[in-house]
Amino acid sequence: MGSLSFPIDLSDLQTKLNPFFQTIIASPAVQSAKPSSTADGVAILVFLLSALGYLTRGRVWDKPDPHHGIWFERPQLEGGASSGRIAATRDVAQKLVEGNHHCVIFWGSQSGTSERLAETLGRECLSHFGINALVADISDYDAESISKIQATHFAIFILSTYGEGDPSDNTAGLWEYLKQVMDKRTSLGNLRYLAFGLGNSNYKYYNRVLDIVVNALNSAGATALMLPQKADDANGGTEEDFQVWKDDTFGLFRQLGFQQRIVEYHPSIQVSFGDGVESGSDPSHTTSLVHHQTSSQSAIVPLAIRNAYELFAAGNRNCLHMELDLGNHDIVYKTGDHIGIWPCNPEEEIERLLRVLGAHEMRHEVFSVRSNHDSIKPKIPSPTTLETAFRHHLEICAPVARKTVQDIAQFAPTPEAKAKLFEIGQSRERYKNLASTTHITLARLLELASASTPWTSLPLAFVIENLLPLQPRYYSISSSSVIAPRRIAITVLVVNKAISGNATSSTIHGLTSNYLLSTSCVSSNAAAPIPSYQRTNESQGLQGSKILAHIRKSKFKLPITSSTPLILISAGTGFAPFRAFLQERAKLHAIGKSVGKILLFFGCRNVDDFIYQEELNRIQEELGEKLKIVTAFSRTGAKMYVQDRVGEHSPEVLELLENGANMYICGKASMAREVDMKLEDAVGKARGLGEASVKAWADSLKKRGKWKADVWG
Repeated sequence: MGSLSFPIDLSDLQTKLNPFFQTIIASPAVQSAKPSSTADGVAILVFLLSALGYLTRGRVWDKPDPHHGIWFERPQLEGGASSGRIAATRDVAQKLVEGNHHCVIFWGSQSGTSERLAETLGRECLSHFGINALVADISDYDAESISKIQATHFAIFILSTYGEGDPSDNTAGLWEYLKQVMDKRTSLGNLRYLAFGLGNSNYKYYNRVLDIVVNALNSAGATALMLPQKADDANGGTEEDFQVWKDDTFGLFRQLGFQQRIVEYHPSIQVSFGDGVESGSDPSHTTSLVHHQTSSQSAIVPLAIRNAYELFAAGNRNCLHMELDLGNHDIVYKTGDHIGIWPCNPEEEIERLLRVLGAHEMRHEVFSVRSNHDSIKPKIPSPTTLETAFRHHLEICAPVARKTVQDIAQFAPTPEAKAKLFEIGQSRERYKNLASTTHITLARLLELASASTPWTSLPLAFVIENLLPLQPRYYSISSSSVIAPRRIAITVLVVNKAISGNATSSTIHGLTSNYLLSTSCVSSNAAAPIPSYQRTNESQGLQGSKILAHIRKSKFKLPITSSTPLILISAGTGFAPFRAFLQERAKLHAIGKSVGKILLFFGCRNVDDFIYQEELNRIQEELGEKLKIVTAFSRTGAKMYVQDRVGEHSPEVLELLENGANMYICGKASMAREVDMKLEDAVGKARGLGEASVKAWADSLKKRGKWKADVWG
C-alpha cells in the first residue's frame, strides 16, 4: 500500500495547537485530576486524541470534495459562458422559455412505442408547421413544474398503459403529482394540453392511464385543446390510430394560426458506403442497439438447443417444447421469469426486399449510418451490410403504416405506381380493407404498386428510417430453476394466420415461432409452406443450433411458503409457467415438505392440444389429493372455455382465496379479463357486495400479491 500524505504543514499545525493543549493541561480541572491508574491515563489520552480529531476535521481529514456536486448532475448538460457546463433544468416551464419552444411533448413509455411516436410528432411539428417542440421523457422534469407552464405554450401527453392499468415506469412522478393535485385541489388553470393514449382493449383497464391523467388535469382547471384519443393495439391498430389523431392535431394547429408547409423529404440519417471497411465483410450481429443490460434484463447470449419435440398429438398446427442450455454464460434465471428470443427475418422476405429495391448487387457492400440529429437513436450498428441489416436488425416483416404509404409515393418509379399509392394511402377505410386481406410489408407494398420496375430511387435512408428495429419476443419459461438451473424450457405455439381477399389468399407467418420451428428440426404440420431461415452451424443439426436470447426478471413468482394453496388458471401455452410451478411443488412434496392444495384450470381446443398431458398425469399421481385439475375443451362436445370452468368452481376458488391462496392467471388478456368478471360477479353475489366493494376486494388481493396475471394481447 502507498503511504498517506497530508496537504498541510504538520509543524505549522503543531504550532497552532500547542497553546490549546497547554491551556487544557494548565487548567485546574486537569491539574487536580492526576491519573491514579493506567486506566485514567488511557482515558485522558483518548480525550486528547478526540479533541485533536475534532479540531482537525475538514483541515487534515474528511476534507470536502470541491467536485462532489458533479456526482448529482444530470448528463443532459448545456454549455455555459463561464463554467462551460451548466446542469439542465428540471423545470419544464423554464426549459420551454430558455429553448424558445412552442410546446412540450411528454412521453410515458414502457416498451418504447410512445417514445418513438413522440419523436415522430416532434420532427413533423417542426417540418410541417415550424413548431419547435421539446420532446421530453416525463421523468427528466419535476412534475410540479407543469403547473408553471404559461398559456403561451401548450403540452402534449403521449402515454402508455400496460399490465393491470399501470403507468410506465418513467410516468411514476407525474402519477404521484396528479394524486396530490386531486387531493390538494391545485390549480392548473394556465395549462393547455392535448393527450393521446396507447393501450389494448383486450385488457381490463384499457387506456386507464390516459383516463386518469385527463380527469386529473381537467379537474384542476386545465384546458383540453382537443378531445383525448386512444390507440387500440388489440388488432394492431396503434399506428393507424396515431395517424388519425395526428391528422386531427395538425388540423388544430392550422386553427391556432400555424401555417402548414409543403414538406420535402430530408433524411435524419446519413448512409455512407465504404468508410474504409473491407467490402464483402459481414460485421457481427450478436448484439442489438435497442437492448441494454439492466438489473431486470440480462445480456444477450447465444444459447444452444439441447432438445426439442412436438407437443400436439394431431392437427395442422405445431406447438414446440424446446430446451436451451445456459452453458458457461454468466446468467441465471428463476422460476417464473421470461426469456426474450431474438429472431432473424426469413430468407424469402430478405430476397423480396432486395429485389424490389434493385439492391441485389450491393447486398454485401459495407455501409455506415450516422445520425443528423443528437436526438435520433441508431437502429442498426455501423458498419454493416444490407443483407445483415435486413436479416438481423430491421422488422422487414412488419405491416406498413398508412402514413408510410403516402410518404413513399414521392419516390415512385412510375406515374402509375405513384397514383396507386396515393389511392391506397389517402383513404383510411380503403387501407384498412387492404390490410385485412393482404400482408402489407414494405417489400410487398412496393411490389403491389410497381411489380415490374425496381424502386432504385427510394433512398436507403428512407427505408431504414421507416422500418422498426427488430425486437425480441418474450416467452414464459416453462422449467423450474430448482429442477433445471442451467437449462431453460420454453413452450411455443407456431402461428400461421391465413388471410384472403376477393381473388388472393396469403399467410402471415409468426416471425419468432416459425424461426424457432426451423431451428428445432421438428417437421411442420402446416398445410402451407413455412419460411426458411438462416441457421447457425447448419451441418451439425439440432445440437449445433444456437439462438440469441436474454433473461427478463418477472414478478410472477411462487410464494416462499410451500404450504400456501395455489389457484392456477391457464389456456393453451399459458400453461408454460405452471408446468414449472407444478414441477417445483412436486419436488418439495417428494422430499417431505408440506405442500398446499393446488387447483389447476387448463383450457384448449381438444384433447389433441392437451400439452404436457402425460407429464401432468405423473405429477397428479405424485401429489394425489393435493392437486385438482379442471379442463375446458372449446371444440369437443359442448363449447367450454376456461373462464366458464372458473365460474362453475367459483365457490371453491373463493374459499381458497379466503384461506390465503395465491391465484395466478396466464394466457391471453381477453381470457384473463373474463376470469376477472366471473370471480367479481361470484364474490358480489356471495357476499352481497356492490360494484365499488367488489373492485376494492379484487384490488386488495392484487396489491398484496395474492392475485397475479401474466397475459398478452
